[in-house]
Amino acid sequence: MNQQYHFRSPVAQLAVIALAVAAAYGHTLDVPFYLDDYLTIETNGALRTWDWHDWSRFSPRRIVATATFALDHHLHGLNPAGYHITNIIIHGLVSWLVWALVRALLRTPALRDRCPSDFGIWLPWVTALVFALHPLQTQAVTYLTQRMASLAALWYLASVWAYLEARLASGRVRQGLWMAFAVVTAGLAFHTKENTVTLPLIWLWLEIVFFKSRWAGMVMVCCLTIGLGLLAAMSWVDHPWLRWLDHMTRETLWFGRGDYLAAQMKVLWWYVRLFFWPVGLRFDYALHQPPAWEDAGVIVAALGHIGVLGAALGYLRRYPVPAFSVLFYYTAQVIESSVIPIRDLVFEHRTYLPNFGLALLTAWILVVGLPERLPAARRWQPALALLLVCVLGWTTWQRNQLWRDPIAFWRENAALTPEGYRPLTELGYVYFHAGREADAKQVAAQLVTLLDHKGWQPGQENLTWSEVLNIALAYSLVGRHEDAARVARHYLDSFPVARAQGMFHLLLGDAAMVQKDFSKAERHYRRSLKYLPENLDAWLSLGEALGAQGRLVEARDVFRTILKHWPGQARARRKLALAEYLLQRRAGSPSR
Repeated sequence: MNQQYHFRSPVAQLAVIALAVAAAYGHTLDVPFYLDDYLTIETNGALRTWDWHDWSRFSPRRIVATATFALDHHLHGLNPAGYHITNIIIHGLVSWLVWALVRALLRTPALRDRCPSDFGIWLPWVTALVFALHPLQTQAVTYLTQRMASLAALWYLASVWAYLEARLASGRVRQGLWMAFAVVTAGLAFHTKENTVTLPLIWLWLEIVFFKSRWAGMVMVCCLTIGLGLLAAMSWVDHPWLRWLDHMTRETLWFGRGDYLAAQMKVLWWYVRLFFWPVGLRFDYALHQPPAWEDAGVIVAALGHIGVLGAALGYLRRYPVPAFSVLFYYTAQVIESSVIPIRDLVFEHRTYLPNFGLALLTAWILVVGLPERLPAARRWQPALALLLVCVLGWTTWQRNQLWRDPIAFWRENAALTPEGYRPLTELGYVYFHAGREADAKQVAAQLVTLLDHKGWQPGQENLTWSEVLNIALAYSLVGRHEDAARVARHYLDSFPVARAQGMFHLLLGDAAMVQKDFSKAERHYRRSLKYLPENLDAWLSLGEALGAQGRLVEARDVFRTILKHWPGQARARRKLALAEYLLQRRAGSPSR
């Protein structure tokens, strides 16, 4: 780029990256909890202690991430703002690491004699800004639970950068210190999220692409051979160790490894499309069942991936940066987008770390590729880079603005994915808790109509406990209490989560009340309160069930308890007055 442009110093570039992250994400401090945030943060008892064993029991393979949530809980309680500040800081640090990593790549033997000095100034900066401001990253930053993805990327990229610095260092002491740092950050990455186990493969790609090491190529081939061998053994050999390995390398038994791979052939292209054309971003894509390999689209998608990887391998020497970008992207996706079945087939936050590869590729095209092909492009290159960064930043700001309003967020997702259960269930949930019961019932009716149209039955699909619970609540809201009870009975033993258990028993109690089996309803309401002692609906229903059995003294005491904790509760006040009136009448009636 032309020498007349400023911001060439490292300090200035790092400052601009930090300011860009703050501008794009600074208004997200009031974004409330979403979905898994309730389980990970709000109801997670492990965060209330400093016991390493409690953290390990909650998430044994993500203990580092759990520790950061525990620290936030200690500092901020359940105020989402504190958690968002931590997430934004992590994202800013990852963006700085992207900048540092690209600068280190330009000093490797494959690049240091081939790149003009301007590349070393602009390529790291543009890569970091594209990574930091891309709207596809918002789910890993603004959705609090997905700190696991951004924090894992922090340690992962720190280890890659340290490995590069160790290889480039000129002294055994410096090499040893950098390598020690690479090993420590790798260990932190492995205990933050499982997708980071691909880190050694990235080290090998660095050796192959930038240091031209033949031994690394042989090790890579050995690793791939061993991996494929273990995969085949898990499928065909019955051995305790292989059964344990099979259990450790899948999240769900709902579909097989081949089926999951078929789905990911298409999903990976969705991710790539969303990076280069980030229109239609959403939380839920309603992909619940994988396509079969007989699907022509799967075959075409797979051939496309083979072609891209083949081109990257074929142009390793001629175009090392684009080749490494592609290889990094696919390697970072291996765990979540290959043969390890995960319940949700597609999620945007899974692209957070792999997007480093696409950000580097984009920056290379802009800074290096275009000027080489079109020398005249050097004149408008800075303006194009500025335009790209501004568009990405504005789109990210707008996406985060939507996260601030759960009703608007889920309403847009429901419009983009009308066949999806989760957007409707969550929209109905947020309407209900916002006091907009009429809107909640309307959404519940829409969801029930969708379920009836699809012939949905409990156990038919691999759903989370919150999705199942919201489906049951939708049935209840439209007055189909027996259907709600059918869902609750089916999943009662499947989800040992306090909120799920409490709400399932509440719905079972409501169904019993409709059938006028008041003693059974009472049992379910009491069990509901065992799990959710502050559930107002369960308290009110328990009082009514006791009153319906003629146990007016107990009903009166329940309504008094409600008014003690919820003084303005009009329904409890009316029921208490009725119970006291009936007790007075009973006391004044002549004995027989």
